[in-house]
Amino acid sequence: HVTIDLRRLNYLPTAASLAAAIEAALPGATVEKKPGGRGDFIVTADGREVWNKKRHPETRFPEHDEVLAQLR
Repeated sequence: HVTIDLRRLNYLPTAASLAAAIEAALPGATVEKKPGGRGDFIVTADGREVWNKKRHPETRFPEHDEVLAQLR
């Protein structure tokens, strides 16, 4: 189970795109998008943090391949 915590509604297109990429690459994967804290864009898989926008040195969104590599 993959979860994307996001705060801002303008992050929703990025989250939706990433969710679609995860579901296409990993058959049977389910992705939940839910509200997070201020400025959050955090991807977790089975409770393990895979990406955190605020903790990344460049404070950026992930490329799909960066997340998929950690989920495989």
